[in-house]
Amino acid sequence: MSSTQATQPFRFLDLPGEIRNNIYDLLLCSWEDEVEQDPTMSSKLSRRSPSNPSSSLLRANKQIYAEASDYMIKRNQFVRITCRGLDSRNLFLGEGIPVITTDARKVSLFDGHVMHITLSKPAFAPSPFQFSEFEIMMLRSDLPKLCEQLDIESVMADANSTTSEHASINASIRLNYAHTRFFTPKIQERLLEPIASSLRGVPDIKISGFVDAALAESVRNQVAQPRWTEPDATIEEIGTGVDVGKRQWQQNNFYSASESWAYAMRTLERMRHSSSWIGLQKAGGEDFVNKTADLYFTLNLFHAQFLQVDMANDQSQGPLVQRNGRVAIQHLRKCETAAARFAQHAGATWTPSNQQSAKMLFRHARCLRLMRDTANSVRAVTLIEEAAALAPTDIAIRDEKDAVLAWEAELEEARRLLAEQSQASHVERRSIWSSVWDAVTELTS
Repeated sequence: MSSTQATQPFRFLDLPGEIRNNIYDLLLCSWEDEVEQDPTMSSKLSRRSPSNPSSSLLRANKQIYAEASDYMIKRNQFVRITCRGLDSRNLFLGEGIPVITTDARKVSLFDGHVMHITLSKPAFAPSPFQFSEFEIMMLRSDLPKLCEQLDIESVMADANSTTSEHASINASIRLNYAHTRFFTPKIQERLLEPIASSLRGVPDIKISGFVDAALAESVRNQVAQPRWTEPDATIEEIGTGVDVGKRQWQQNNFYSASESWAYAMRTLERMRHSSSWIGLQKAGGEDFVNKTADLYFTLNLFHAQFLQVDMANDQSQGPLVQRNGRVAIQHLRKCETAAARFAQHAGATWTPSNQQSAKMLFRHARCLRLMRDTANSVRAVTLIEEAAALAPTDIAIRDEKDAVLAWEAELEEARRLLAEQSQASHVERRSIWSSVWDAVTELTS
């Protein structure tokens, strides 16, 4: 009798509904607080893993599957995000954004999401690359962090290189009718709130599915608003990043300073290529555009300055020095063209001061010297002499001038010795051939 009782299956469905829901919650809706890096994902994303992975429960029988999957979907509220024609590497500002998976096949096969967000570049927008479709499945509870870190301005920069017009990213939101038709407006609002709070500069976002009309219109209006509206506040925001970086640099926190400047530069670039720019330019006038150009010059100069820290380190390997040097020169070229760029596209009248120009020339000359770019040593001398003429009392420039002239003198000496060796070798070869010819002549005479 006891043997018969022991082999009888456990009658899970006989448990009270509240207990079954608690079990579903524990096994299907509990997630680890800590996210983990996954090498198969973008570096900006991290995996959110279930605490007690027990998907086998869904395969027990049809009734349990229906009940458990319904509870899991409503409780977790999965959100699917599809990105088309966008560079996913530049789509997010920060790191550690929790997602469940980016496996396109798994995402496409799972229809248990309550909301599907699609972001795409307009077909007419130019792009040097054709990026493949990128899929994300995540929890609704993690959606606010993703929306806060979403950078739709950077991925549209190539389509908005001028200020005469602005192309917006295409965005659509579809609530899954199968799972949301019983959702109250309050739950719908909770689903859409991260988008309404963080997404900006998209004038024609499409919202479909079973959603309250007034709520959808409110979200559309919020998302259509420009991200930056006050010229002075925008300049102050970027300028604060510059000043924080300066203080960190003075404290020898070079990498922290670089991060502050990089964030300020990204903010400036995002603002410059966003729908906000035209309004800011009109409100702030020429003064705003000139201040923006000045910040653009300054931040590129600081980036070159940071890259030369490792270049000047005696322990740095050659490949690192060359890579940093190439990137630093790219930033310095942006400094060189800053005035013309902003004058052409935004009517700026700003030009760099003598001190700014001197620093740019100094950094360029130093870069060529640290790279040991012998082919451009004469140019390095010209650059540092121009810098010294613009800022004759700058100690750093005077010291670099001495270093560049000493380097050029070494190279000139090496060239002289090489020329002498070449000449001696040439004379020796002529002497040998002359002796051989004399011998041949003597034999034939």
